[in-house]
Amino acid sequence: MASKIKFVPLTDVTKNELAGSLFITGFHGFGLVGYLTTLHIVQELGLRKIGFIRTNYIPEVTMYTKSGDIQYPFEIYYGVVGKNKLVVALHNDMPIDRERVAYVEFLAKLVKDWGVREAILIGGLNQELREDPSEKFRWIPINTPFITFNDARILEGRYVIGALALLMMFLRAYGVNGVVILPFAEPRRPDPRASAIAVDVIAKVLGVEISVQRLIEEASIIEAIEAEREKVERAMEEAEKRSRLSYI
Repeated sequence: MASKIKFVPLTDVTKNELAGSLFITGFHGFGLVGYLTTLHIVQELGLRKIGFIRTNYIPEVTMYTKSGDIQYPFEIYYGVVGKNKLVVALHNDMPIDRERVAYVEFLAKLVKDWGVREAILIGGLNQELREDPSEKFRWIPINTPFITFNDARILEGRYVIGALALLMMFLRAYGVNGVVILPFAEPRRPDPRASAIAVDVIAKVLGVEISVQRLIEEASIIEAIEAEREKVERAMEEAEKRSRLSYI
């Protein structure tokens, strides 16, 4: 089947307007950090949806949102924030496995064609790799980015997997400069607290303030539920032990 992956515009934003933008995206990886971060940035900064990416096997799911719009699986947002123009790819879903390579390569070619200045990719890093309790994130440069983080360590000698790894490879191949921001995250559940770290880092790059209060509140709720679950599991284990002893 010939590839029918394409960008479908929903507004009249021109290629010239997009030129020189910072491109931001993430996927559904460890802790959902990439997705939660981009979703938060789009909502907090009030970015405008300018189109979506149509694939051969686009997920058959949508919803009507509070803003009075229809949600697409792979959405593109645009806006001017401070002195920067932003293009954000929001992945409400993931491309299916057999189309993932083609999708990610298309995305890399698209931002190259738009003439983005640099790319900022977000993912989660398993917190078991943290060597210092004060570490919040690590990062990876792609090509020769202007953006750097002198107060954080570069992640070296560790595998990056999934769609994020594919996008890193294709951006490198097509000569797009960028950085990958990897906050330490809980790998087995959504981690809004890790996303708050990524948002803070991006806010500093943009030279603006972006509230992370909602993410912190969501993290507190998830952590409270997790703590209660662990409490119940411990109680059940103790009850099971007492039950065994009663038959000895």
